[in-house]
Amino acid sequence: MPHIISASRRTDIPAFYSGWFAGRLKAGFTFVKHPYSGKMTRVSLKPQDVSAIVFWSKHYGPLLSKLEFIEKTSKQLLFHFTITANQELELHAPGYREAIEDYHYLVRRYSAEQIIWRYDPLCITDKLSFEVHEERFIQCAEMLKGHARACSISFVYPYKKVINNLRKYTDHSLIEMSVEKKREYAGRLARRAEACGIRLYACCNDHLLSEMVHKASCIDGRYLAEIFNAPIDTRVASTRKECACTKSVDIGAYDTCAHGCVYCYATTDKDRAMTAFLRHDPEWNALGRQVDDGENETTSEQQPLFR
Repeated sequence: MPHIISASRRTDIPAFYSGWFAGRLKAGFTFVKHPYSGKMTRVSLKPQDVSAIVFWSKHYGPLLSKLEFIEKTSKQLLFHFTITANQELELHAPGYREAIEDYHYLVRRYSAEQIIWRYDPLCITDKLSFEVHEERFIQCAEMLKGHARACSISFVYPYKKVINNLRKYTDHSLIEMSVEKKREYAGRLARRAEACGIRLYACCNDHLLSEMVHKASCIDGRYLAEIFNAPIDTRVASTRKECACTKSVDIGAYDTCAHGCVYCYATTDKDRAMTAFLRHDPEWNALGRQVDDGENETTSEQQPLFR
């Protein structure tokens, strides 16, 4: 059965690697490097092998000019669009007003059903209270009213790398909160969202679920099959605890996103990620001409996003 392509939970392909992505679609395949074993897996990107493409991004601007070309591979596109207005901790992400303009463009080109707003994660610190988040959430929701149907949230998980990056790059410290307090906050956002015609979902945070906060399935084969009226794989393939996603193939690479979000689960260190981005040659990745460190030429048969 054709596969769903996830582009990508591991990095922001639309913002930083849309040229590479277009090149790999033209070639009809890419290689994906396993993040732990290092094993290369060949993934077909031919139209007959792709049932849908799911994008994840904070900045779709660089991708917009390539949409017509992308549609030659698949017209069945879903967009996860993260907009939080949280530039204290998203050090290089675009402003929320610019992002919302791109959101409106995508809605006009496709439909509100094909775009999911993510206010994710909620990162409550000693200098960034829930009340500030709530105010920004309301502002974004009002600007998205009539354009957004769903919003996905979660509360940041205090992984060691999250704590380290907060300490290294900011003067913020995470605030510990009880489950009850998180549920209260989620309920408040759900009511704010509902007032704008938006339904709230919780991603991998089942403790937030209630009559107003629903369980997210960020890649949902059944939903995709319904909105596109097409056969799509619906087998469950969770990526982490409490994940309800169905099977997909992620073609991204960790530690390559240049947004500099200090809470990011996919980035060990933002400086390392920025270095990887600056080393990236989109023309080579599209055409197969990079020379690694000036020594070993890599053929077009081995082109993951990063080696």
